[in-house]
Amino acid sequence: MLVVITNIPTPYRTAFFNAVAEESSRRAIGFKVLYCAKTEPGRHWPYEPEKMLHAHEILRGFHPSLTGIHAHLNPGVLAEIHRFKPDTLLVAGSWNTPTMLLAGLNVLSLPCRRIFWSEGHADAALHQAGPIAWLRRRVYRRYDGFAVPNARSGEWALAQAGEPKPIIHLPNAINVAPFIRPSVEAKAAARQRFGLPLTGRVLVQVSALTARKGVLPLARAFLALPPEVRSGATLLFVGDGDQRPELVVAAAASGGAIRVLGQLAPDEVREALWAADAFILNTLQDPNPLAPIEAAAAGLPIVLSRKAGNVTELVERPGTGFTLDDPADPTEALRKVLTVPTEQLVEMGRRAAELARTQFAAPAIARALLRQLYP
Repeated sequence: MLVVITNIPTPYRTAFFNAVAEESSRRAIGFKVLYCAKTEPGRHWPYEPEKMLHAHEILRGFHPSLTGIHAHLNPGVLAEIHRFKPDTLLVAGSWNTPTMLLAGLNVLSLPCRRIFWSEGHADAALHQAGPIAWLRRRVYRRYDGFAVPNARSGEWALAQAGEPKPIIHLPNAINVAPFIRPSVEAKAAARQRFGLPLTGRVLVQVSALTARKGVLPLARAFLALPPEVRSGATLLFVGDGDQRPELVVAAAASGGAIRVLGQLAPDEVREALWAADAFILNTLQDPNPLAPIEAAAAGLPIVLSRKAGNVTELVERPGTGFTLDDPADPTEALRKVLTVPTEQLVEMGRRAAELARTQFAAPAIARALLRQLYP
């Protein structure tokens, strides 16, 4: 039996776990998901159990928040693991979450494989040295293997473990179909919906509006482009965060060149992607961002920071867009995506859509996961 422990239900994880449940049923493998909580502060997804077609439980527990960090302590997690007696335990979430520590340290000495689902990589680690880094290495070494979304995360996990251990390839999975632009006319309709010009290139960044996501350097670099490069172009920001007020001020002074749409419902986020010609993520630190995968499913070329853990798999290797070398100065990447011929941009978007369909669709990843765990 495969048991997964993770923090909260999210739409993308729900789609993936539903696919795992279907595939595990076909292969007669037991499957259960244990969630630490229904939601967390700042997470805007409702708890929708009717859409969760996989066996799951919401564990009882305590959920303290301190300086923006949200922890989970579910004392009953060990009893639940013992009740289901899995042969494989997949622990997802921050390595230092109390519940994940309880499960991963295996204090009950349960005879099962303990695999840590790790999205971290060297550029995303907040503590490269010191006592926290020492503790992280000690925790990683207690696991029997790691599930990782990309090569950089795999290298990081093995470096923390200090010895070779099994690596399970497990990219972020999405439900691809809802993101596919339904028609050519949908682009114009989406632009009208948001009050955007029907002509001119539109770039969109979907992310938290925080310093970590590089939103202010992106806005400033966009506005500083020469008029002949930026002519008719619009930069959209979708999301919310502590730098939203500064972005709103910049947008107000931009003559409509920058628009801040704020936090949108999932269906509205899809419409914002359909309105765009390309997606950009100017992140300074990101283990494995999901938003560019969703944008790829919408058929958008991707402009992605090299600080994102999945930049090689998502952009460089398949040629789906442009890499952004320095989030502090994204000028060159902006210049490229705004001046590349339209037919080349369209071809990048086509490759991105094919990549999303073949490499990031939930059913395909569910099948691959179970093949790796139960060959």
